[in-house]
Amino acid sequence: MKDRDKMDKNIPLDLYRIFCVVVRTGNMSAAAKELFISQPAVSMSIRQLEDRMGSPLLVRTTKGVRTTPEGKVLFEYLDQALKLISTAEGKFLEMVNLKTGEIKIGASDTVIHNFLMPYLEKFNTQNSNINIKVTNKTTYESLKLLKSGAVDLCFINLPIKEDSDFEIIPCMTVHDCLIGGTKYKDLATSGIKLKNINKYPLLLLEDLSNSRRYIDSYAQKNGVVLKPIIELASSDLLLEFTKINLGLTYIIKEFEGKKIDNKTVFEIPVTPPIPSRNIGLVKLKNVPLSHAAKGFESLLLGDLKNKLTTKNG
Repeated sequence: MKDRDKMDKNIPLDLYRIFCVVVRTGNMSAAAKELFISQPAVSMSIRQLEDRMGSPLLVRTTKGVRTTPEGKVLFEYLDQALKLISTAEGKFLEMVNLKTGEIKIGASDTVIHNFLMPYLEKFNTQNSNINIKVTNKTTYESLKLLKSGAVDLCFINLPIKEDSDFEIIPCMTVHDCLIGGTKYKDLATSGIKLKNINKYPLLLLEDLSNSRRYIDSYAQKNGVVLKPIIELASSDLLLEFTKINLGLTYIIKEFEGKKIDNKTVFEIPVTPPIPSRNIGLVKLKNVPLSHAAKGFESLLLGDLKNKLTTKNG
């Protein structure tokens, strides 16, 4: 008999499984039927386990088998452990099959409201057991959360600085346009030159916003430094201020273009025009997504592809 300290510590899990089935069924032949293997194979597995454990585990009788005191203790613990393993496998399969799980998304309020909302609704309808967490942050705050592992996916205003950690997938092309209220109605016809834009009161997002940084960059490339009289975190509030003629502001035409009614809000052409940009999905390279996050990504990108196909078709 082996000394316990010299017991084999690398016993295959299958030997434990077979042992537990034998104990539960009470004989080798019944265990063989349940396991879909031969009775000699079951007997050999029990002998191997006893040899590697260094102690008899079963007593063979004419009516079947019963455990030794050591075998009884071993069975009690192994039975619990194997049930936990079975539960773990079941929970894993639930996540793989989107029966449970969690998605963590970082995005700005503008992107959430104007881009993500229909996809969140559709995914939730199809996978109601998946918990969806959305954190409302600016582009660069969302990217920090992504790097720390606090979110799985970011949906942000592009462009961003190059970063070897990120995989970026452009999802939607958007256009920024200048708007004004009734006080600036004539500018909708005449337009303005960018070099003269600071002659008018400007209302812009705070410079922490990537949309603001993009507009600033566009102006600076054309030799202009924008000088807003009001800076806010809310694009909705900027639009309301524009309606009451406090100044001019930029909006994303694809998101808020319906507000340009040519009665209270007017689009003002600017020369040179601001180049288009994209809303993008960002995830970490070489970090696998959970099945829930992968499912959401697949749904969103699949819908976008179908829309593009329909548009071009």
